Amino acid sequence: MASTHNTAQDIEHITQASKPTVSQADDLAAAPHQTGKIEGVCEGSNLHDQHGAEPDPADPLDLGRHRRSDVTRHQLKSDYPNGDQWKLKRFYTQQNQLIDQFLGAEDEERLQVEEDARMAPRIKFAVNASFAVNFGLFVIQVYAAVSTGSLSLFATAADAFVRAYMPTPALREFVRLTCTQVDLVSSFIIWITSRVAAQPSVYKYPVGRTRIETIGIILFCSLLTTVAVELLIESIRTLATGTRESEPLQIIPLTFVGVAIFAKSSLMLYCLFYRRYPSVHVFYIDHRNDIVVNSFGLTLSIIGNRVAWFLDPLGAIIIAVLILSSWVSNAFEQVWLLVGKSAPRDFISKLIYIAITHDSRILKVDTCRAYHAGQRYYVEVDIIMDTDTPLRISHDVSQSLQKKFEGLTNVERAFVHVDYECDHDPYEEHKKLYKVENEHRTLKDGLFFWRKQR
Repeated sequence: MASTHNTAQDIEHITQASKPTVSQADDLAAAPHQTGKIEGVCEGSNLHDQHGAEPDPADPLDLGRHRRSDVTRHQLKSDYPNGDQWKLKRFYTQQNQLIDQFLGAEDEERLQVEEDARMAPRIKFAVNASFAVNFGLFVIQVYAAVSTGSLSLFATAADAFVRAYMPTPALREFVRLTCTQVDLVSSFIIWITSRVAAQPSVYKYPVGRTRIETIGIILFCSLLTTVAVELLIESIRTLATGTRESEPLQIIPLTFVGVAIFAKSSLMLYCLFYRRYPSVHVFYIDHRNDIVVNSFGLTLSIIGNRVAWFLDPLGAIIIAVLILSSWVSNAFEQVWLLVGKSAPRDFISKLIYIAITHDSRILKVDTCRAYHAGQRYYVEVDIIMDTDTPLRISHDVSQSLQKKFEGLTNVERAFVHVDYECDHDPYEEHKKLYKVENEHRTLKDGLFFWRKQR
């Protein structure tokens, strides 16, 4: 869902007051997200003409002079003896971050290209290594069974990987046939979606296929959520059946679990540094969960085998709930990105700053929207130019601004619309997304309407 934010308040805080009071700090921290026309920018004069001297191209609004270098509580207490140092520190920290985002926007495209070229091999290694380790661990199980000539060892080797959360022998047989391949299948899903998203198809998919990566993550979450539900059911069933005989511990399966924990720990630490990339982030969560599952489950499995039988299925229930909650929350996060969740207010502020400082012929900014379409944003901006501006100039200005937006790290596509006035309602330009009913309704009608909207 698209959102429009009033950002003139942010710019006014920075450009008009280098030392705000505590109340101003509270106002900035608690400023609500506003929707509708950007009236502060629309009604203001051309920001390029507010300063008498020729502005610095790198900082046309001279925001750098308002950046406070010392935001320690000691210095703030010296400057504001009666102020709340925590609120002041939060205000100046947010202001510094906002200024840095504004002033660094020009170089973001160049820096992103350099970073992608530098980080691409490492990201590729993280994804491929995760897939290779999951596949290698499965090969180890098969090799152990073949080398010993024991068919039962294959089941016990599979049991070693899933015993932490699969307590019953019947379920282990099911796991031996299916669930031991979960890591392989999930790794394969993410690997395929990452490769498909990177391959363009201009005619079939004009805006690219990057959203398939988000769909792959949701599919991955659904797969592991299904396994967690099955774990929960079988664990409760085991508790209901009562006491069962203890089984002898197997050294080789325990060794495999140790190898799995070590390999997963190494990859988790590696993926930790690159988790802001979607594919790597999912593998990071996968490795983290596997470490917790194998360590915690192995401990309770041994204790349950030797001390109290019910600790084994009880531990399985705990692990199943953890896996279920983790991946369900992750799936919902990805779903809202596909639905069109709005960008944060700071990012909207950054877009408006880029627009009003892009070209002196841009008089005002009417509306600005940014919303998710997968992992990255779609941006829609309406700018105001003079009515006498030639079509060629307005086209070149809007297109160069569009390319600048699309050069930002988190922007997938940008659309810039040129208008000559800002007195109209921006929501009248498009089809109504919501039906507004002003007539009086009873409480019963209101509840029925609310249920209908859901």
